[in-house]
Amino acid sequence: MKRRRARVVTLAMFAVAVCLALVLSPLRGRGAEPGAGEAGTATSRPRKGVVRKPAADDAGVSPDAGDAAVAAPSPPAGEPPDPTSIPIGRGLPVKVNVGVFFLEVRTFDDIKGEFEATTDLRLRWTDLRLGATVEKSVRGYKEYRGKEVEEQLTKLWTPTIEVTNRLEGSGYVGRRLRIFPDGRVELLSRTTSRHTTHADVATFPFDRQRLGLELIVREDTTDEVLLTFDTDDVGFSRPAREAKLDGWALGHVDLRAESVPGWNGDRYSRLVAELSVDRHASASLAPIFIPLFASLLIPLLAIWMNKAGDDGEFEVDAFELANMGIGGLFSVIALSFAVYSSYGALANGDNTVTRLFGLNYAMLAITLSIVVVCFRYNLVSRLFGRHVQREVFHFLSWALPILSLATSLAFILVAAA
Repeated sequence: MKRRRARVVTLAMFAVAVCLALVLSPLRGRGAEPGAGEAGTATSRPRKGVVRKPAADDAGVSPDAGDAAVAAPSPPAGEPPDPTSIPIGRGLPVKVNVGVFFLEVRTFDDIKGEFEATTDLRLRWTDLRLGATVEKSVRGYKEYRGKEVEEQLTKLWTPTIEVTNRLEGSGYVGRRLRIFPDGRVELLSRTTSRHTTHADVATFPFDRQRLGLELIVREDTTDEVLLTFDTDDVGFSRPAREAKLDGWALGHVDLRAESVPGWNGDRYSRLVAELSVDRHASASLAPIFIPLFASLLIPLLAIWMNKAGDDGEFEVDAFELANMGIGGLFSVIALSFAVYSSYGALANGDNTVTRLFGLNYAMLAITLSIVVVCFRYNLVSRLFGRHVQREVFHFLSWALPILSLATSLAFILVAAA
């Protein structure tokens, strides 16, 4: 019995010893840091990939050669971001405000659809990375001019914007760059260039044309860069007070932001700045409209030159009146050739001038028909009698002029409305 108790006690003590060994073994594996106890009494093997930092007591003590891997320097800190990369401090897309100032409009050819102008293009965006590098000055910003601008543009991000309707630059190109302490950037570019435009002469000579700059972002989609404008850009976008254009009155500048499709469903930001110009209607009165209204009198003269007697017979021979109508036809053809040669834009599409030419041809056709039917063959007299023919002639003598005048005035009023 005593032997059994001794065995049980021995087994219990063995189990307790095993448990204590299992509990204490992890602590022995961790070891102690040098300096925590006595120097050299506790050592530890560093874990793989962990760099051991020397304690304060070890300052200035060189590690052993065998501990070179342990005492390796810390990895270099991350490199600073590229200042020419797209700024994401305020999120994407980066909003670039656009304003266009028309300093001078030199020429405008509505026939070719081209104009030449000197413009100031202002771009504004925010790059928070630049704020810390700019010291506050009396003016509140850092400004660069001339060659300094080109040097600074190589050190920061700028939007890649193209003027798609520009034909060629033919004058001074200058830039000004301003950087504000809060990271705002303002880039102003002055250029003199020729641009293409679409001339709409449907309401000639009361037409309004739009001379625009079409800007588009080529390399970045609308998810990255977005062209936009605010009230300050609208106030900046205007023609100069002293700007003039012969034959035209300068109006205001309209800004319109939109997007255009690209590859694989991408969208690219686009902004159009258009200067409206109104044509001086009086400039085209003498060379175009006075001859057009005068040519309308030719077919009417073919009616007024004849006379119906009491018996219903006509006094002037139909051959002479027909010659007058044919002469009027050739005069209208010559006038149309002269007008369309000087104003090529009027030859295409529907406008007031083409309508008046059409009215001239219609009146000539009506007059020649009357000369043949009434004056040459007397068909009205044969069918209804001479009295009816005389009354028809009197009616046409005042009805045709009123119809011609009312139609031509309607064309003018529709264009002026």
